Amino acid sequence: MTSSSRAVGRPRVPNLDERVLDAARTVYGDRGWSGFTVDEVAKRAGVGKGSLYLRWPNKAALLVDAVRSAAPSVGNINLGNLELDLREFARQWMAFAQSIEGLMTSRLLMDRQSNKELAEVIGELDYPDYIRATRALVRRAVERGEIDPGITPTLIADLVAGAITTHVRSTPPGLAQVAHTESYLTQLVNTVLRGVGYRNPSPEDSPSP
Repeated sequence: MTSSSRAVGRPRVPNLDERVLDAARTVYGDRGWSGFTVDEVAKRAGVGKGSLYLRWPNKAALLVDAVRSAAPSVGNINLGNLELDLREFARQWMAFAQSIEGLMTSRLLMDRQSNKELAEVIGELDYPDYIRATRALVRRAVERGEIDPGITPTLIADLVAGAITTHVRSTPPGLAQVAHTESYLTQLVNTVLRGVGYRNPSPEDSPSP
């Protein structure tokens, strides 16, 4: 091969995956599932449609990957007791629920209910990160004797995350700054803790009111 020889084929598009996933989120945000097409994503990303199909078998797989890749992780919390852990979890979930990524995730899960293609792609991978995160919190709380072993992680996760999500979705935009406060999160966590029979074995470790 001479020094003037060139590799056969098209040059690789720089940052192709990131450009495509960003374009996919934009198209979905603008048009929803009914207007979401591989053609439009390719056009907005400035790449050939064939490049997309080399990486994603269909538009559902592309959309699910795009939404999930933007969602922040909620977890990795270990502050010493369940009360502190749940307060931090509540803060993280509030931030997520208010974010564009949180709104898009909720929209995707709603669209899944009426679309077989999306439901099949999500499939068994549809195991919310917030449940994974709270499993560790609850397991440590049981080991410390703070709650009874019969309390399931899913219950606690749903009580906190579900209440926050409903709160964010139902609050008028003009009242968001007033409603989405630390005081609300504290009251919510305290209510959940009372409901599951929380007992802190080390009162001196309890956070100041």
